[in-house]
Amino acid sequence: MGILCFKKCRCKIISKVVKKLNIYLENSYNKLLEISKRITSNKFPDYEDLLHETIIALYNSDQEKIKIIIEKKQLTFYIVRIMLNQYQSNTSPYHKKYRKQYNEKQLKEFYIYTKEPLTKEKMKRLEEQEDRLQWIDEKLKHLSWFDVEVFKIYYRENYSLNTMSKATKINRSTLGKSIRFIKNFLKNEKQK
Repeated sequence: MGILCFKKCRCKIISKVVKKLNIYLENSYNKLLEISKRITSNKFPDYEDLLHETIIALYNSDQEKIKIIIEKKQLTFYIVRIMLNQYQSNTSPYHKKYRKQYNEKQLKEFYIYTKEPLTKEKMKRLEEQEDRLQWIDEKLKHLSWFDVEVFKIYYRENYSLNTMSKATKINRSTLGKSIRFIKNFLKNEKQK
């Protein structure tokens, strides 16, 4: 009798948490979408996919933990943290569902647009490049978020310092210092 009562109690708590979560998400959806746009540099449909994958992760999370976070009024911060983790990680559900498939599409488009066959040699080079990027991501995990993001935007989006400074409204010298710091850090890591 005691176990059954505990299960009913726990279900009531979980359903209350889900209701509070539903209300929060309905009221804050547009704000969260704007945050997701900032994280993904306003790439469509990435920002929608990221937010929706984060919402799925919330519903699959430990509801007791979510209840405590809601009570502490830290849910927005928690959601943003999940979005950042999902977007930056190469092992996250978001990466596996969306980014990894996107990379495979890029390979097909590479073949279509260059009209060159994807030889074993080219595939090997692309795989080596992907391995190098994973190594870089792994090394950058413990560094300042700002420096890492500046470095990623600079190289992955092919920005010059001037265009990046104009787009982000961040001083050119600040961006340059961050990029040089990361470059030097990676050089030192490679030499170890």
